[in-house]
Amino acid sequence: MENIKIDGSDHAPEVTLDFRSNVYSLSGMSYLEDVKSFYAPILEQLTGHLETLESADVTFSVDLNYLNSSSARIMLRLFDLFDATAERGNKVSIIWRHADDDDSMEEQGEEFGEDLVHAKFKLEAYEA
Repeated sequence: MENIKIDGSDHAPEVTLDFRSNVYSLSGMSYLEDVKSFYAPILEQLTGHLETLESADVTFSVDLNYLNSSSARIMLRLFDLFDATAERGNKVSIIWRHADDDDSMEEQGEEFGEDLVHAKFKLEAYEA
């Protein structure tokens, strides 16, 4: 499967899907008008690939400065997808990065992390 790299914009996150190394990331802002059309191909590609993995190491890194409620619903779907991947015996690490002075994004990450059962979750603050 070809790796995917989507440059970020003022409203859309930068997306990196490295299927060979199983390292995936989102960064920037996510408040698109049509969230579904942006994320649908990403979810489709990830779902198809992750379902084939056995005993793999997988990393999903999220470093968003802002996400709207529609993007948050997509993020829940992504977290569920990665948690299901871990449940099938893969080692999945999810890293939620946030500026050390951004309490809102820290709390958002904590809420997402609470829903995970099988994947390892880590909050990581960086100096703003």
